[in-house]
Amino acid sequence: MSTFLSKNKTLFYLLSLYCQQNGGTFHLQQLATLLKISPKQLNRYLKLFQKHNWLLYKAGNGRGHLSKIQWHGDIEQIIVDQLKSHLSTMTMMDWGELFAFPNLTDSLAMNLKHLYQQNIKNNILYNERLIVPIYHPIYTLQPNQVNDVYSAALLSNLTNRLVEAEANGNIIPSLAHHWNVNDKTLRLYLRKNISFHNGDLLTAHDVAWCLRQLLHLPLWQPIREIIIVDMWTIDFIFSESCTYALHLLTDIQASIYKIEDNVVFGTGSFAISKHTPHQIVLEANDNYFGMRALLHTVELNILPKGSNSFYQTNLSNDINRKKINIQNGVCAIILNKNKEACSTKAQRQHIKNIIHKYLYKAIQKDSSLQNHLSGFDNTISPLCKKEVLKIGAPKGKINLNQCLISSLTKYGYRPQIETLTLSQYIKDSIQPLKYDAFVYTNVTTVNSAFHKLHAVFNPVSPIYKVCKEDEYFINIFEKFKLATIAEWPLLFDSLNNYLIEEAILIPLFTHLDDIPFAHDILKLDFNHLGHIDLSTIWYDKEEL
Repeated sequence: MSTFLSKNKTLFYLLSLYCQQNGGTFHLQQLATLLKISPKQLNRYLKLFQKHNWLLYKAGNGRGHLSKIQWHGDIEQIIVDQLKSHLSTMTMMDWGELFAFPNLTDSLAMNLKHLYQQNIKNNILYNERLIVPIYHPIYTLQPNQVNDVYSAALLSNLTNRLVEAEANGNIIPSLAHHWNVNDKTLRLYLRKNISFHNGDLLTAHDVAWCLRQLLHLPLWQPIREIIIVDMWTIDFIFSESCTYALHLLTDIQASIYKIEDNVVFGTGSFAISKHTPHQIVLEANDNYFGMRALLHTVELNILPKGSNSFYQTNLSNDINRKKINIQNGVCAIILNKNKEACSTKAQRQHIKNIIHKYLYKAIQKDSSLQNHLSGFDNTISPLCKKEVLKIGAPKGKINLNQCLISSLTKYGYRPQIETLTLSQYIKDSIQPLKYDAFVYTNVTTVNSAFHKLHAVFNPVSPIYKVCKEDEYFINIFEKFKLATIAEWPLLFDSLNNYLIEEAILIPLFTHLDDIPFAHDILKLDFNHLGHIDLSTIWYDKEEL
C-alpha cells in the first residue's frame, strides 16, 4: 500500500474491492484473504460503502453461505471523484502506485490518466509553460559524470560548451568567440560578461577546472596540460597531434559548470528553479548570452512507466497530437573475447549464427524496429558439452531476453541472464565487463562520425572494455588522432566492419521511435548533441 493510500484506507479498499469483485456472489473469507484483511474488517467496509449508497450488500447467513454485492451507479466515476479532493497532496509516487494497481479496468486506467493530465494543468502557475514527460530519473547534473541520455538531454539545455558543431561538422563559437590552433597548441578566447546561473562571472579558471577533470580519458590523452593565460584566454598544450581537439570540446562531458554548496550551475538558456525526485522546473535565463528561450518555463515530470503522455503547453488540447519520428539508438550484442566462453572467433561465430537464425524473425515482426540481422538457414551444430554463458541485459528487453535463453539453450548453452535497471547499468559502466555477452543499447540521435567514434573510445563503452588491448582497435584509435574530418566516417566503418567480422559486435536493430507532442506546438528542434532544444520551442496561439 502506498503512503497516500495507507492514509486513505476507505479509498484503498473501495478500489481494491472494485478491482477484485465487480459484482455478484463471493465467499467472505476468501475475499478478505485476497484483500489481506479480516472478514470482520471487510464486513465493516462493505456496510460503510452501502451507507454511502455505492453498493447493495447482502451478507451470507451462516458458515459457507455466499455473500452478494451489487454496485450502484458509475463506481469508476465515484473513485475518480474521491481522488479529486486529494490532488493537491498527491506525489508522482502516489500516481505511480495508482497506475500500477492490480486488475485496473481499461476504462478506470484511462480515467486516472485523464485526471492526472488535468491535475498537471490545474497546477500551472505561469502562461507559456511547456510540460515535458520523462520516464527515468535524472541521475546526475555533473557533466563529467554523465553516462545516460536522460541526464545528458537536460544538461544540454542547462550548460554550454566552449564551441559547438553544426550538422556538417563545422565548429562554431559558443562560450569561446575565437580560437587559434596548430600542431602544438589550441588557444581559445572566452566571451566576457557571461554569468553562471548563480550570478558568478565565467572565467578561464572555471574552464580549466572543468576540463582538467577529463584529461585521464583516452581521447583526451593527446592534451598534455591546460594552461590559464589570463582571465579570458586558455591554452590546450598537445603532447602529440590531435585533429579532433575542437570537436572534443563539443561533447556533453566538456560542458562548463561550477559547483556551489553541492549545487551544479551552468550558463545555458535555462536554469533550474525547482528540483525534486519527481519534478524539475526550468526557467528561462534572462541573462543568457545567446537567444533567450521562447517559453518562460519548462516543467519536467517524471512519469510512471506505461503512462501515455506527450510534450504539451499548459494550454494544449490533449486530443490533438502529432509525432516526430527519430532513429533512437542501436541495440547490439557484444561478445566478450576476454572471457573463456567467447575467447575464439569460432566460439563467437557459433553464438552469432544462433542469434541470426532465431532472433531475425522475432525482430522482423516488430514495425518499430529496423532489423540489422539477416536470415540464417544453415545447420548449426550443438555444443559437445554444456557451456555456461553469462549475459548482462537491460531489464526492459523481456522478449529479447526470453528469445536469447530459448535459442541458446537449444544448442547446449546454459544462458544465465542478469537483468539490469538503468541505475545498475550506470553503476556497472565504470567497472570491467564481467559478462560473456552483453546486450547494449546506445540511445542517441547523433549520427556524426565523430560522436560514433567518441562513443566507441569512451572507457565506459562495453566495446572499449572488450577491445582496448586489441591491435586493430588501437590502430584505428591512433589513426583517429591524425585523420581529417573527411576520413572519420571511413575509420568508423572500418572499425565497425572489423568488430562484426570478428563476431565481437552483433547489431540487432535500431529503434524507430515516435515523440508525441500537442498539435499547437510548432516543432521540436534537436541541438548538435542530438537532444531536443527546449529554448526554441514555441506554440501556435491561433491553433488554440
